[in-house]
Amino acid sequence: MRKIQVLLVLGAQWGDEGKGKIVDSLSKYFDYAVRFQGGPNAGHTVVFDGKKIVLHTIPSGILRENCCAVMSNGVLIDIDVLEKEFKSLKDLGVDFKGRLFISNLCHIILPFHKKLDALLDTNQKIGTTKMGIGPAVEFKVARHGIRIKDIFSQEIKTLLKENIEYAQKLIKSFNYTDYENDINFEELYSKLMKFAEKIHDFVTDTQKLLRKKIEEGKKILLEGAQGILLDIDFGTYPFVTSTNTSPGGSICGTGINPKSIDAILGVVKAYTTRVGGGPFPSEIKDENEAQTLRELGGEYGSTTGRPRRVGWLDIPLLKYSKNIAYFDFLALTKTDVLEKLGKSFYVEKYLYRDVEIYEPDTTVDISQVVPVLCEVKRNSEIKNIIEGELGLKVVINSFGPDRSKIEIDENFLSLIQ
Repeated sequence: MRKIQVLLVLGAQWGDEGKGKIVDSLSKYFDYAVRFQGGPNAGHTVVFDGKKIVLHTIPSGILRENCCAVMSNGVLIDIDVLEKEFKSLKDLGVDFKGRLFISNLCHIILPFHKKLDALLDTNQKIGTTKMGIGPAVEFKVARHGIRIKDIFSQEIKTLLKENIEYAQKLIKSFNYTDYENDINFEELYSKLMKFAEKIHDFVTDTQKLLRKKIEEGKKILLEGAQGILLDIDFGTYPFVTSTNTSPGGSICGTGINPKSIDAILGVVKAYTTRVGGGPFPSEIKDENEAQTLRELGGEYGSTTGRPRRVGWLDIPLLKYSKNIAYFDFLALTKTDVLEKLGKSFYVEKYLYRDVEIYEPDTTVDISQVVPVLCEVKRNSEIKNIIEGELGLKVVINSFGPDRSKIEIDENFLSLIQ
């Protein structure tokens, strides 16, 4: 395989696989780390020197002095969240001046998007983070969105007023009686103007920037949020996120040439978790057992703090993700958690309408499958099981929360150095 200049990192499950730490470690070998989809509904946690930081929209590559961070056009930005991330980085002594680039095409999450998110989820019971991602995407698709470039334009007052009127009509449709008092135009306009001043020096045409840097031979790390099974098209719809978490999202979310991507790395947790509603074939039904694994693995949402649902490694779903994402390599995380637990299982196949299913496709309703569990005799076998079942090599092994607790295969390292 040729040297890897552009590497795409994706979650192979329902997110929360430990991508933040993987990206942080790999950023040591790359010039640019790029977040290309999602918003503050995702959180990448990195622990170093005993300090913990959770980044929701800024790529975790920003923690490496050699690496620049790019928030490209597919990212949705919450003003309050981004300002908190700025402060967190400054408090840690991270100098990001000249190393952070924000696309002028990013859409902005506004307060009424969060209100709509909460109202919608009351009816749908999806279990969203209530961060306003879905409604912000809806506004974007309905041509009502406000982009970063818009807050610097002379049309911003008109756009904001139209947005507020549109949002009020939607909120009113839920029979929410206080909708008129929830949105103050002057306060929101003032907030946007102050935000524009703070980010002015970071805003640019990131598609042009990335294209130029690739032509110059710079190394690019594309950082996905969530996981393949939450993809708006290929995930467990409707219990999915609002953006494309599959490779296609990295193209639409950056504007780079698809041919530029040299390899795709899938991140797999040694067991499975998900947050919110939706089918979960390998979920551990015994709450005491589930809580033990949850505590050992620290399985609480980095964005909301919600306890994650936990289950065993699901091979059929990993095969499905592989078919969608075309992984070239795998990174394996949290085998140490299962060692502490002292036992583990994996789903070898499903029984579905009296048929054995080893590789599900979109015709299989996974809410109706019966998982067939196999016991893992030794936790050291998990890596071999994954490699054998998926036909892919595990090139990174991550264990423990600290950034130093990671092993990278020498052959893979030679491709990215």
